[in-house]
Order: sequence, then structure tokens, then C-alpha cells
Amino acid sequence: MDLRRVDLNLLVVLDVLLSERNVTRAARRLNMSQPATSTALARLRKQFDDPLLVKSGRTLRPTARAQAIVEPLRDVLRTLERSVLAAPGFDPATDTRTFTIMTGDYAEITLLRMLVRGSTPANIRFDLLPLNGSGLDAFRRYEIDLAVLPEYVLESPEFETCRKKAVLSDRFVGAVWSGHPYTGTQLTREVLGRYPLLSYAQYSDDTNLGRALLRAGVVARIGATTGNLAVLPYALENTRMITFLPERMARHLAEAASLRLLEPTFPLPPLREFAVWHAERDADPAHAWLRAQLDPVGRRRIAAQAV
Repeated sequence: MDLRRVDLNLLVVLDVLLSERNVTRAARRLNMSQPATSTALARLRKQFDDPLLVKSGRTLRPTARAQAIVEPLRDVLRTLERSVLAAPGFDPATDTRTFTIMTGDYAEITLLRMLVRGSTPANIRFDLLPLNGSGLDAFRRYEIDLAVLPEYVLESPEFETCRKKAVLSDRFVGAVWSGHPYTGTQLTREVLGRYPLLSYAQYSDDTNLGRALLRAGVVARIGATTGNLAVLPYALENTRMITFLPERMARHLAEAASLRLLEPTFPLPPLREFAVWHAERDADPAHAWLRAQLDPVGRRRIAAQAV
């Protein structure tokens, strides 16, 4: 193929089509009409002399040729964006930027306050996405600027080459409704065995907390499970259930949610959340500014430089 005859704009379309495997969704992401996206796909098929994407039920299945060019194509587009098209600097006071951040709900509660505190410029926007399978896929495709992930998630080999920085740390405490029949102040193994546990999905046996409970010989009887951490404090009302909460969150909500906090008598691991990003973003001045917003020292340094 003669590179001089290739429309480089079509490569961007091809990258999105290979990611979405659906013309309608690809058109939406590209801000193009569906007919225009279909026309672009037809031109790509002619340039590559290959169908590239073929119908398979309700989706499009990439051909062998398309599968072979997915990663090289994305590498080329990232290099162009980073080395050729990227602005030489970043001024948050004047430059417009939307940062996409993937995070779990505890980090989201804390993180959003960190990002919008003070005088964040009106032209800077933060889009926070949930930590789930589709979010992780988007992170792998370099479509997310930064992820804030609990420590146990980082045990996956796919994060070995990513940059990481601890941004949140807390400890777990027990919590019950203020009218709970247990009137003590300590959370013991016996108490956990006596009352049902209101469990959060991320407290399962394959997490740091879940493994620590197993090591401590704690056998908890699950009374209910939720996938939303923010629900836990309020769901305890008028129940005999016990739960674990990050201490800062628990103390902040104790009065509003009518909670009584219990001190665990067995060792529990700290709750740590890490900012995670692809190494290719290190040199992006805008991304460096974003990372500094999650670091109080970095925020102060940037503020001093602006004076």
C-alpha cells in the first residue's frame, strides 16, 4: 500500500470501528453520521483490499487482517497524538480540557472533592466513570486519562507496566445502627459471628479485607450485599447488621446516618487507592497537571509557580 494514497483521517475511523465493532456506536464516538461512517468503512475496505469487519449477529467481527493491525494502528495514533499533535504546554487558566477518570465509589466520593476544591478553572472538566469491566476495557484502549484503583485490583499483571502513585489511604472500622442491640464499643470475632454482615461487593474473599478476615478466623454470616459503598451507612438503620466502613467516611456520616462505630480487635489491612496511568502520558503537561491535583504538595507547587 502506498502511504501517499492513504487518507490518515480514515485510520482514526478504523481505530474506533475496531474498538466498538458497531457502526452506530462508532459514529456516535466520532461525532459523524451513520451513513458517513459506513462510507468511511467502505473506503477502508477498498484501501486495505480486505472486508476488515464482517457481520456476526448484532456486532461486527474483525477479520484476521484487522486483528493483526489493531495494536500497530493504536501505537501509531498514540505516537501522532503525543509527539506531533500535542500542544507544547498546558495552561489550566486558558486551555480547555476534559479529563476522564475511572474510579470505584469510595475513591469517587473522596476524589471529586479533591478535584473541585479551591478554584478549578471553568474550562476544565472532570468526567468520572465507574470501575467495571467496560471501564477497564476503555483504560486498556487508552481512552481514560487516569484510573484510581484499590490496591487489590493492581495485583493483575496487566498493570505491571503502568505508572502508579498512592493517593488515598484510610483504615476500616466497624459500624452499626445507633439502636443496635449490641451496645459494646469493640468489634470482635464473636460479635461478627453473632450478627449478620452488611457486605460490600469489594469486601469479598479475594480482596485485602476479605483475606484479612479469613486469616483472623472471622466467619461472618452475610445478611445483605450491595455494590454501592455509599449505601452501606444508611442501610444499617433499624437492622441488626454490622458492616465495615472507611473510618473518615464513617465519622463524617455518623450523625447523619445514625451510626455507632466499633473498633476492630483483630488486624485489618489499610485501605489504599492508587492513581494509575499509562507511561505514555508521562510527558503530557496536562496530564502532569491532573496528577498534581491529587497530590497536595503538587497542588501547592503549581500554585506557587503561578504567582
